[in-house]
Amino acid sequence: EVTLFAAGPSRTLARQVISLEEAPTSHMGETLFDAYHVGQAYRMISSGPYDLVHDHSGFLGPAFAALLSQPVVHTLHGPFTADTRLFYRAFRDDCYYVAISRRQRDCCPELNYLGVVPNAVDVEEHRFAGEKDDYLVCVSRICEAKGTEHAVRLARRAGRRILLAGKIDPGRDREYFERRVRPLLDGENAVYLGEVSQAEKVCLISRAAAFLFPIQWEEPFGLVMAESLACGTPVLATRWGAAPEVVEHGVTGFLADTPEGLLPFLDRIDEIDPLTCRRAAEERFSPRAMAEGYLEIYAKALDMHRKRLRPVHARPA
Repeated sequence: EVTLFAAGPSRTLARQVISLEEAPTSHMGETLFDAYHVGQAYRMISSGPYDLVHDHSGFLGPAFAALLSQPVVHTLHGPFTADTRLFYRAFRDDCYYVAISRRQRDCCPELNYLGVVPNAVDVEEHRFAGEKDDYLVCVSRICEAKGTEHAVRLARRAGRRILLAGKIDPGRDREYFERRVRPLLDGENAVYLGEVSQAEKVCLISRAAAFLFPIQWEEPFGLVMAESLACGTPVLATRWGAAPEVVEHGVTGFLADTPEGLLPFLDRIDEIDPLTCRRAAEERFSPRAMAEGYLEIYAKALDMHRKRLRPVHARPA
């Protein structure tokens, strides 16, 4: 039996408890809304018949995990920085941690890890397309860390058409777009489509010859890479973060140490079999694969928690 504490409307077969009718996505990271959500959920969990808690809430989940009698499994979703390492080390033994990539785990190895479970994509929604158009695509948040400028420059140097899509956050990201990306766009061979719907995104990626992802940061996982593979579209990425764990060089795409290093591989896209990309996504990044991984994690957490609660009998004098 599963109870999901999440904002409505959510698509779920679980019993859902709603404290916020609409997800406050414009306030992500703000303490007030996180505290409201976690506080409401933990209060109900503490007095309920729950065996285990799987927490995705960010920082407040681990901070208050020790107050619950149930074991808490916390999935790490973001990158480690000096500040986040300080936080997680303070609560290293208060819950059981799951990383979404080996690279993410290795960036802070001293936590109480129970394993690595990659994120999943809806492989049914991300439909496979074996026949491709000639354009390249880069769908992600438009920012320096995602390497948007490098993607456009690579496409232009290779004489290939590239389509960009994704949100641009105000402030630094907007400034980056206006100063570094917009001057490279011509409205024909290099086009920014803005934010697109989920259906539009799937269509855009599935018809692309390849997905360009020349990231410039420690990407903890990179869900768009798995989405691209599910569509049968090879990925060309730089070797940052978890990219080498998602993309198998020469099999489901190509990897390079620098954006410039990806240029020769733009002439080798046809070497990658779209069906091989799709099968890799089904085997490694499907909801079933993720669920099976977490069931093993839950069993470990429950077993370890029972052993911690088992009374220690004094040795006879």
